[in-house]
Parts: sequence; structure tokens; C-alpha cells
Amino acid sequence: MNRRQFLFLSETGDGGASLSCGQLYMRYRELTGVAAHPAKHSTDGAEWWAGEPESVLIRETPDAFFQSLGESLRGRQRLELTDSEWLGDGDSDLRQYVDRLLDEFRRAGGQVICKDKAAAAEAMT
Repeated sequence: MNRRQFLFLSETGDGGASLSCGQLYMRYRELTGVAAHPAKHSTDGAEWWAGEPESVLIRETPDAFFQSLGESLRGRQRLELTDSEWLGDGDSDLRQYVDRLLDEFRRAGGQVICKDKAAAAEAMT
């Protein structure tokens, strides 16, 4: 698991993992957003960078990210999802990626448990 994947999956101690859909949403937005790049050059103080090439940002694609995340889940028996309200409705692209990921996890024999804050608060009353 790479450093970025670690931010999304945490160990539950019993062969399972926990995944925050809020963090997943933010990462997805980062992957699909347009990079802000100061491409408009200013003439103020430009002498020190004149002739330097522009930065090239290599972005991971959502497909590659979710494939890597699925590989990180291999061999796990249980996945706890938190904050699933961040996934949006069934028509959102993020929701479709997550649904495919969860379907593959279940087909491999894994169990998915939804641990929403709303559900936890409801259970306490």
C-alpha cells in the first residue's frame, strides 16, 4: 500500500479495513478537478525564471486510483465504510466507482459494513 492509500484505509485489527467516504470524496475531487496552474506569466521579476519550462503535473486517473484501492483490499475479510453520505446518489460518477469496488470486494468473499454517523446517532437514541 502506498502512502496515499494509507490515508484512506485504516486497519481495524481483525483483518478488516475502514474507509472514510468523506476522504474518498475529497481525493476523487482532486483527481477529477482541473489543476490550477499559474500559466499566465507576469513580467514582474520574470528574469530569474525566464526560459524555464512550465511544471508538468502527472495526475493519477480515477480508474487507476480505484484499481489500486481494490488491490489494497485484496485478502481482507471486512470493510467498514464511514460517512457514506459523501458518495451522493446512484447517478454520480464517484458512487459508480465505489459501487464497482464494493461489488468486486463482495465477490471475493468480503463483507461490507456501513458505519454512518447518522446511523450511529440513531442507534444511540
